[in-house]
Amino acid sequence: MNSPIRIGIIGAGVMGRGHAEFLRDFVPAARVTAISDVDSERVSALAADIEASSGAIKTFDNPGALIDSGLVDALIIASPDSLHVEHLRLALAANLPTLCEKPIATTLADAKAIAAEVKEVENKLNRRLVHFGFMRRFDAAYKEVKEKIESGQYGRVLFVRTTTRNVATPGITTEGLYTNIGVHDFDIWRWMLADEWQSVVSHYPRPSTLSPEGLIDPLVFVAKMNTGVLVVADVVAYNNYGYDLRTEVVFEKGSVEIGIFGDVHTRADFTAEAVIGGPMVQNWIPRSRDAYIAELQAWVTAVSTGVAHPDLATVDDALAATAACFLALESM
Repeated sequence: MNSPIRIGIIGAGVMGRGHAEFLRDFVPAARVTAISDVDSERVSALAADIEASSGAIKTFDNPGALIDSGLVDALIIASPDSLHVEHLRLALAANLPTLCEKPIATTLADAKAIAAEVKEVENKLNRRLVHFGFMRRFDAAYKEVKEKIESGQYGRVLFVRTTTRNVATPGITTEGLYTNIGVHDFDIWRWMLADEWQSVVSHYPRPSTLSPEGLIDPLVFVAKMNTGVLVVADVVAYNNYGYDLRTEVVFEKGSVEIGIFGDVHTRADFTAEAVIGGPMVQNWIPRSRDAYIAELQAWVTAVSTGVAHPDLATVDDALAATAACFLALESM
């Protein structure tokens, strides 16, 4: 039996903890062996929680030392968005297979620069080295809707409505509403529809008194794809009522909707399927739990075999999603 892939995680926040717990509980082919974070208490607490069943985990206060330790075979970057480029460069220098959380970068210039560096290394190695954490590609509901789109059973897609509303998003900026949250929409609909973004126009509803001063919240945007499909999206950073992720694809002969709980229901042939209701959750982790697990399983298999899973987001995918964010920001 092959030894588990040794995984290092940069960042011990919500996403770093989520990845570490999912690897521990659901991916036996991998083992977390090292974690870095500038917050020594936070990284020590996470290591203690994970190592009870995974074995001793070494902690570091900087990612360079983690990478140089020789303790890891692959890397997950779950650090703050603004540090992704710096940490990707460390991973590239060590030729470490890497799963980097979105976005690839927080500026378009940085995104283009690091994308070029990733592709240069990958071309030299003749294999994919870096993938990006767009977990909706592994969400069962989105995959089901993608199959319905590709089947043609309801005719052509005309437009999409999509909603992403957080209970609270501490520290988010107006730009971050696109680069941290809306970026998921730009990736998933490009993937779902096999299309490219043409334009994005931002709109500003009445501001919420519950949001921090100076933050444009909520935000609505209309994005157009090359085929003419429109995606009408709203992003809410502080909705104060429960994590709310929904989407509807409107076809020529019906509509297919993904509900809050990942339920897929159609409206076609004069029949409307029931929508599931119930208690809502605090954030995106419970809703996307199975998608994160499936993504990690696919990535670990790719690291082990050297064969990339076709649904894992590549550097070109990450750059395309970030470029669409900046189409949106230019319209503000």
